[in-house]
Amino acid sequence: MALPDFLELNVGTQLVFGDHATDFVGGATKTSLEVAGTDVQLDLTSVADTAGRESAKFDLTADFQFMYALIASYEFAATPVTGENVEHYIAPTPIAAAANGNIMNIDGVDAAAPSGIGTLAELVDASVPVGNFKCTNDATGAVQTAFIGIYIPMFRYGILIVKNESGAAFHSDAVESHLVLVPVRRVVNNT
Repeated sequence: MALPDFLELNVGTQLVFGDHATDFVGGATKTSLEVAGTDVQLDLTSVADTAGRESAKFDLTADFQFMYALIASYEFAATPVTGENVEHYIAPTPIAAAANGNIMNIDGVDAAAPSGIGTLAELVDASVPVGNFKCTNDATGAVQTAFIGIYIPMFRYGILIVKNESGAAFHSDAVESHLVLVPVRRVVNNT
């Protein structure tokens, strides 16, 4: 059996978290992270400082990858505090049905967090931390884009949790605010 000549990393089909049901359009080319991908509902409209939001349950598909990169573009209703964060977590689950098998009994649909039992602090403590979006003091209207972190899934399904600790609410529409979860694939090549 021949050994592979090299291992290559490339990018697969992304999951796009945004308000697809109402008003997400992705914004200007400069701040849009969306390419052809799978839509996942997450309405960040007016999410207040210290509040959280849960996405609809997502499906990484049967051949999910070893790691995923999370990137976000956000627009705030007022100037956020420099250095403050928007925190990101994933509640992993092995079950496809939206309301079943979820951490802290959350609903698995786009909703204010927490939608199940307990507090927001307890929900994020029970979830997998992915990373923080470091805010700058750019005023409303300026869309901020940043790399969040790497997620290594243990299950096919999950729910993204966004906790706003920026010092400002998200914008009153979700036209531009969105996140992408991009699979980083390992491909073995034989030449």
